[in-house]
Amino acid sequence: MNFAIVPAAGRSSRLGRDKALLALDGAVVVDRLAATLARAGIDRIVVVAAAGDRALPAHCARRGLAIACNPRPERGMLSSVLCGLAAVAGLAASDVLVVCPVDYPAIRAATVRRLLDGLAAGGELRVAVPVHEGRRGHPLALRGALAPELRALDPERGLRHLLDRHPPLAVEVADPGIHRDLDTWLDYAALRREAAPRPG
Repeated sequence: MNFAIVPAAGRSSRLGRDKALLALDGAVVVDRLAATLARAGIDRIVVVAAAGDRALPAHCARRGLAIACNPRPERGMLSSVLCGLAAVAGLAASDVLVVCPVDYPAIRAATVRRLLDGLAAGGELRVAVPVHEGRRGHPLALRGALAPELRALDPERGLRHLLDRHPPLAVEVADPGIHRDLDTWLDYAALRREAAPRPG
């Protein structure tokens, strides 16, 4: 099976509100990202919200998305990944786990599929990352066999140590969305312009 964890527990301090629930392309950000992941072949999605956030868990419940709560999101994104991992029941060594922060709603389903295909054909490789114009981006895909190592990581030090131990497969994609971080109102305005239907 293919699982995805969507860290969405960040403070959104520059936006001043929950970016996951911002309107985008006829939906909200978290819905658009979940739909992209589902089209790519993800079987189960877990969204990670900050403890005390009521709006996002309620929204996810209405949409049938699994939710996990991070009691200490200030420890960084890996802390959310670990909370999401705890909510992924039945993760087998042969399964794939995709980590896609809610900050990247412009990624394409084809990009996620290429990561899944890359791991399927990659033999002993256990991690895959997308690359566009020479730079890595999001999301990250890894085999379920790495779950024990992932759980042992220090949340405040991030995923870097795992990537150092398991050099990732670099998957070339024609997708600038892997770098498009939704962090400011200018970012949001640009995403809305790109998502708007074009005349003709």
